[in-house]
Amino acid sequence: MNPEYPRKAPSPKFTLGRVPKPVATDDAEIPQASVLSTMALLAGLFVTISTVQGTVSSKIAAYMAWGVGFSLVVSILIDLHKGVRNLVRTDVMALCSLYFLTFFEFLTPQTRFDQILAPPAVFAGGTACAWGFAGMAIGRHLTSTGRAHFASLFERPVSTAFIIKVYWFCLVAGYFYIFFSVNFNPIEVISQCMDARFSQAWSRGKFGDWKAVLGELGLLIYVIPAIAGVVLAKRDIYTKSQLAQVMIGFAFTLFYGFSGGTRNVFASYLVTFLIGFAFSLPRRKTMQLIVVSGVTACMLLLAARVMIEFRTMGLRYYLSGEMKDALAEAETEFFVDYNLYVICELTEVFPGRYHYMGWEIPYLAVIRPIPRALWPGKPEGMSLSIEEVLGAEGLTLASSFVGEAYVSYGFIGVFGVGLFFGAVFGWWSRLASPHNSDFGVLVYASGFFAAVISMRSLFVFTTAVLPTVGAIVIGQFFLNQKQHRELTVGRQRTRKVDP
Repeated sequence: MNPEYPRKAPSPKFTLGRVPKPVATDDAEIPQASVLSTMALLAGLFVTISTVQGTVSSKIAAYMAWGVGFSLVVSILIDLHKGVRNLVRTDVMALCSLYFLTFFEFLTPQTRFDQILAPPAVFAGGTACAWGFAGMAIGRHLTSTGRAHFASLFERPVSTAFIIKVYWFCLVAGYFYIFFSVNFNPIEVISQCMDARFSQAWSRGKFGDWKAVLGELGLLIYVIPAIAGVVLAKRDIYTKSQLAQVMIGFAFTLFYGFSGGTRNVFASYLVTFLIGFAFSLPRRKTMQLIVVSGVTACMLLLAARVMIEFRTMGLRYYLSGEMKDALAEAETEFFVDYNLYVICELTEVFPGRYHYMGWEIPYLAVIRPIPRALWPGKPEGMSLSIEEVLGAEGLTLASSFVGEAYVSYGFIGVFGVGLFFGAVFGWWSRLASPHNSDFGVLVYASGFFAAVISMRSLFVFTTAVLPTVGAIVIGQFFLNQKQHRELTVGRQRTRKVDP
């Protein structure tokens, strides 16, 4: 063969509709609860309920709070042997959120609890909560990884431009209805954010209309903190302009969440940001993770106290100082939401005074995402609300998913819903991997929104998962577009090289 004769260049290989084979993931790298940690938690719950001490309601609640809290800490420490990132799981976050809503405030003195509840009711309510914790602890072991269905999407490499593109889509679509409601006046948006809750032009009415469909796009806002966490952790590969864009949007999102006065929403923003940051940060930068985690925890605890003070009057009125004297005379006891009080009250009236409500609550939770504009005959709510049962009409009472599950089927209902949440969050936790791309990390982080907010109410679970579903759909669309362009370019090159 003549060495000077030009050889035909090899044709690049392009396969239509195929994606790169995902990197194999060792099970040891996947965050998951150990059987030992679950056994420790279950044992702690059993010992706590079996040895309850106290002659007054507040003492009984405090005993349960310390017992359940200690059991949860021991369980988490056992899982810590696989590293800090093994604790960044949706099931752990859900358990901690449930504890915060039900028991956390009773770590401090709550003397007024003695005046409103009898000791037997506190014991029954605390037992119901224990069944919820037990169900979630066991449920997280019931699902397999199922990672093969998502690995190609979660692990596919993406560019920084792709992440910024997703960010802008979520920012514009998420805040579109808010700005649309005030004729796209940013000053008016900020002004109304500082007013009392539910007084804003974009507030959703009791019964949704076609505008409520646009309002549901606001769920995409919950993806923004996750993107901010990813970008901040990998700020070395993003331009200063990209970093500034994302941080400004994240700062406004924090302001929007904080001024709204709804603590579980603000907590969801902080949690999803922290998860995105933790999984994107290189392992050698552990100190940065500790610092950011500490700052986030401090913000969460501060917000839990401050937001309860201004949520009914609005941030503007609160900052004016006109309520300073009234707040100074208010109760100084630490307050979260008194979910345990509502649960205890429900155990006194169900099933003695009212029959269990059965599948009504799960059914309403399933159909909740369906817009009323598409289903005019959609049920308006529970046939018998918790507020009616407890004689508190005109108020909104939170009982966490424990209270809602209890009025459905008692302790069995609480344990069953706990199993369901544990199975779902345990499965989602196993989708984490060190091989996930930045897009995979932000999708995984967005799932923590559902883990946090669903503990407050079973009704919101089906809508809480929509931001994650939206992120997957949007990401899949953009990735398919990118793949199509790459295949088109590949075919054109093939024709030029091998006519």
